[in-house]
Amino acid sequence: MRIAAAVSLLGLCSCTSLSMAEPQIHVSPYLAIYQLRGKASVQSESAPGQPPQDNPPQTMRTFGQDHHREDVGVRVDIGDGFAGFRVDYYRLDMGTADTGLLGADWGRLQSGDVVRMTADMDELRIGYAEQLLKVETEYREQPLVFRLAAGGVFAQRSLTLRASTDDGARQQRVEIEGDVLYPAVRARLSWRAVALDVEYEVAPDELVLGGDWDGLQQDVEARLSYRLPQRDVTIFGGYRYTEFPAVGDANGFRYDADLRLDGFQLGVVLTF
Repeated sequence: MRIAAAVSLLGLCSCTSLSMAEPQIHVSPYLAIYQLRGKASVQSESAPGQPPQDNPPQTMRTFGQDHHREDVGVRVDIGDGFAGFRVDYYRLDMGTADTGLLGADWGRLQSGDVVRMTADMDELRIGYAEQLLKVETEYREQPLVFRLAAGGVFAQRSLTLRASTDDGARQQRVEIEGDVLYPAVRARLSWRAVALDVEYEVAPDELVLGGDWDGLQQDVEARLSYRLPQRDVTIFGGYRYTEFPAVGDANGFRYDADLRLDGFQLGVVLTF
């Protein structure tokens, strides 16, 4: 229902949009080379009759999550390629053969355990941006164009962390999910066949629509692209950094996570 409401709201915003007058479809499959960083704590059992024991946070590196790994995503833009509608789906699937040594209890896992973790996440972002400013000049007798747009992004994420001892004797699962509505600003600087796109999204706790995400949520993304001559194909490389703190319940234990995802993108844009 939240996704449907967001789509309806974005549709109302775009009724008079110039970018949607003669919309094109831009499909961007990409390889995401990201790393999951940050830290998280999970309560554990205490003495009978006592409340759960609070534990200090452990870094993702402790669980072997200290390398960039390859996943895939796809983005679809409907508009002029800059402003308009955008849908982006990314699938994170991070396993690891690396292990670490726990410095404190972490749910059912105990201090001193040799542990590892797998992480997977489905992320869907639906957004709309309207152009606010366009400035044109020349550089080396070629047009140099700066564009600025603003709008909003509805993001739905479902992240699962599965931590276990190296021998599998003890396990702890943390499921984090929820919806966030981000105000967003987007900019593009283009010259000849080259363009630099930057988008910044930020949401205070009041714009967390439901679920476990908690506190200030931020996302910044930059892409440098090159349009192939006489073809409806563009290649790009990019960088993304996103923060998503969360608080919730994991099998009766409270968890507190301060997570970050960052890394690089490589992909193509096909225009129809």
